[in-house]
Amino acid sequence: MRCAGLTRSTYLFAILLALVLPCVAQDPAGPPLTNSDVVKMVNAGIPESVILRKIQVSETNFLTTPDALISLKQHHVPDGVLVAIVDGQAPARMVPVETPEMNFTGGPSAAPHPHQLPNIDATFRIDSKTTGKVQIRKNQIKVEKAGVPLFSLKWKVN
Repeated sequence: MRCAGLTRSTYLFAILLALVLPCVAQDPAGPPLTNSDVVKMVNAGIPESVILRKIQVSETNFLTTPDALISLKQHHVPDGVLVAIVDGQAPARMVPVETPEMNFTGGPSAAPHPHQLPNIDATFRIDSKTTGKVQIRKNQIKVEKAGVPLFSLKWKVN
């Protein structure tokens, strides 16, 4: 009997991941971020920390030639943003050596009910600069992409 409940829970978790992960991998933000977008944000007075976060969570299409970087500097783009632009382009040219990083932390369940999922915190890499998190607790699953909640599911066991 206990094994049947664990199997049902495992199937539920697998189905939820199959439904959620394609949504997490999609980027609804629109066209890729470019050098001119960064210049517009700097000229508008947007703080460096916000520009850096936008670079982290967006698909990018930056020009990182020496002339392009000089032009960005002449437009008063902060050094931290220049570094993020160059770093953002580097993984596109690098050949990945390892599989995507996934960290799992499991803990004992709060109650020995046979239909309860274990407590799990999982961090996974969507692409070179975007991570996602899955948190599973008693009767609840939460999914985040780059710190933004995407999905939350709660249920009641009768």
